[in-house]
Amino acid sequence: MKKFIAAGLAFAGIAALAISSQSVAQDRTGWPQEVRYAAIPTEASKDATQRYAPLIAHLEKTLGIKIKFQNGADYTAVILAQKAKQVELADYGANSYLDAVEQTGGNVEALVIPDNVKGGSSYRSIIMVKGDSAVKDIAGAKGKTFAFVEPESTSGYLIPMVYFLKDLKVKPEDYFSKVIFAGTHENSILAVAKGTVEVGASNDQNLATAIEKGALKASDVRVIWTSKPIPNGPTAVRKDLPASFRAALKAAFLSFKDPAGLNGFNIKGYLEAKDSDFDPIREAREIKKSLGK
Repeated sequence: MKKFIAAGLAFAGIAALAISSQSVAQDRTGWPQEVRYAAIPTEASKDATQRYAPLIAHLEKTLGIKIKFQNGADYTAVILAQKAKQVELADYGANSYLDAVEQTGGNVEALVIPDNVKGGSSYRSIIMVKGDSAVKDIAGAKGKTFAFVEPESTSGYLIPMVYFLKDLKVKPEDYFSKVIFAGTHENSILAVAKGTVEVGASNDQNLATAIEKGALKASDVRVIWTSKPIPNGPTAVRKDLPASFRAALKAAFLSFKDPAGLNGFNIKGYLEAKDSDFDPIREAREIKKSLGK
């Protein structure tokens, strides 16, 4: 009798596993056969591809789907690619995410945000000068050459722009002798470090990454202004994809624990995101709009 019961329990277990497997198979209905994953550019494409490699390998193994990663040509290109359904998944800054929400008619949702080693779910915009510059503060930067990152950048444009317009009550084009867009955070950092421009905007996370990978030494630049905390930008997926796929994708990001991979991003892992996380950036956008920029 005991053997019969044991056999029955074993059979029930096998049956449960079979049912579970069938449920998973059914749950994959409508899933894409390949996931195209784009990221807004913060560094050179070859560096980004190398940095993302452990995460891509994890997602492929966890989901059983090929992941095709591409570093975006610029912020707008990533937004337009997701709008045109040419990518399923995209990494944004908070400001570019909100533009993606608007331009896709609400067809993107924030899945996860990075949990930074320093700063947790937030980071800070910075304004820098060359390490040996005589400029000590923003007042001393008047009349110098200045680099923003990109018009879609949160920390490299929106937040410092609001600071200039709201707090200092100045327009950058009037305050500085020349204003340029560097294109990426690393470009802005290196432009300041090399003296191509005298003052530049970026953020603390990208500065730390550039120093860690040897693009410059910590003494090559000096921070003269730091913003209040900014919510980390999210990884966002198209909402027209199956809910089961989006849930599995979120779970895959949350389960990414590879030490080397996390270290490459300078993060502890990923945290679940919600759209309301980016309300402070919505407020900053409204301030900028109301002040005429």
